[in-house]
Amino acid sequence: MDQNFETQLANLELALYERASRWRTVNDWPAESLLSCGQAGVLAGLAGMSGWSALRQVQTLIGLARADLVTTFIITQHLGALKRLIASDRASEQADIIEALSSGRSIGSVGISHLTTSRRHLDRPVVTASPADGGLTLDGCIPWVTGASQVDWIVVGATLPDATEVLALVDANTAGLQPGPGAKMIAMEASCTDAVHLNSVFVPWLSILAGPELNVLSGGSRAVKKSSGAGGLQTSALALGLSFAALRFLEDEATRRDNLLGIVEKFSAEHTQLRQRIESATEPDSAVDLAELRTQANQLVQRTTAAAMTTAKGAGLMVDHPVGRYCQQAFFFLVWSCPQPVADAHLCEMAGLMDA
Repeated sequence: MDQNFETQLANLELALYERASRWRTVNDWPAESLLSCGQAGVLAGLAGMSGWSALRQVQTLIGLARADLVTTFIITQHLGALKRLIASDRASEQADIIEALSSGRSIGSVGISHLTTSRRHLDRPVVTASPADGGLTLDGCIPWVTGASQVDWIVVGATLPDATEVLALVDANTAGLQPGPGAKMIAMEASCTDAVHLNSVFVPWLSILAGPELNVLSGGSRAVKKSSGAGGLQTSALALGLSFAALRFLEDEATRRDNLLGIVEKFSAEHTQLRQRIESATEPDSAVDLAELRTQANQLVQRTTAAAMTTAKGAGLMVDHPVGRYCQQAFFFLVWSCPQPVADAHLCEMAGLMDA
């Protein structure tokens, strides 16, 4: 990657950082920042379209998250849709959509958590697919879609009567698709994450990206295998990026407060070590435990943001102070795609049971 692009990427991160405080409510969708990422070639690079290595991709995600977690989170969901489209057998037929998504002119998202975690305890699938002339008809409610009311395309997971599943690319303007405006949340609200209702939404066979097959997200389908990228690493990378943002605040304060020098040095060493582990995990033959990595990233971002709040004192509680935003966003990693072993590890740490 040439020096000019490195400079361009640094300028992009600075622009994202300067806008980050603006993304607060469902009325503050970061369209400007998303388009900037597309125009800079970042979306294409992260989607594997520009020859970027897995290492370069995860390094870029860390940098983007350090600058603006809301926009970067939306990008991860956008990439989930784009990568599945690129990896599918429909890629050549959907070249125009791929170009629009990779350039940032269109934004995509995914509605697939109900196939793995969300509402799996219910007796029947929450999103069903029924055979129709020329395709499938989708009905039900997708529990969580980032950018529900803002995106142009959604990759939807649905279950057929015979229990096989599909991944379908759905135009967000299709008749019968009704998104929520965005849930009210203590953090990340500008991501406009909400439920999407499907009422007899027709999807042509051309837009079926994977399936029908059992457990379409298990890795058996070509689309899922090839779109996995760095896998669960991206969530750890985003947590580390936010932690770096809090550390940056501590480092700045340490230039004026000698009592913080030892604390910053210790945190810096932890960040360096975790970053090295995350980067090592991008190697194809890596033996790094991704769940353990996620646990470390979760714990570090909680501690670093809390340290930043302690340092900021009362000012950190003011709505316009960045540290308050960092602390709220840190809670997001305790609930976003958080595997049970990771959640259990955090609870044990908080209860002092780690060595029990």
